[in-house]
Amino acid sequence: MAHETEYVFVYGAFLRDCVKYPQIQHLVKTWGRAEMEGKLYQIPTGAALAIEEDAPAPGAAPARIFGELLTFTDLDEALALIDAHEDCRPDNPDNSRMHRKVKEVTVAETGAKVKAYAWVFPKDRFKPKEMYAVHCHGGDWRKFVMMPRYDGYQH
Repeated sequence: MAHETEYVFVYGAFLRDCVKYPQIQHLVKTWGRAEMEGKLYQIPTGAALAIEEDAPAPGAAPARIFGELLTFTDLDEALALIDAHEDCRPDNPDNSRMHRKVKEVTVAETGAKVKAYAWVFPKDRFKPKEMYAVHCHGGDWRKFVMMPRYDGYQH
């Protein structure tokens, strides 16, 4: 199958050393730290959700999501595994929880910008209060889930 990019950006359970990484580990060819624009939230199940943001106010920096950029020995198999976990059906996006999109991602080590597949939650369906979604301040899910809990997170 032809692909728009060879890169995959992960920011939650598929991060190296996180709970879902063993499902894709045997396929990983390259790995590196990266970031993309957007806001990161966590819902009560523990899942991380990336939300695309409108353009920031003039002079304001866009919100960032920190994660990892991967390539795979078998991209089709890796995408199928991640799609299944994210409840993403590229052939039926209206019945998908998450959407797989090609996003611009910045490689941390070099600053290079590449296109990568990333899973985002549809902005028109995002209802943070009804979903009990907590904003992951700083945009780094791993740091967020390991920090002590306290009241006062914005929703």
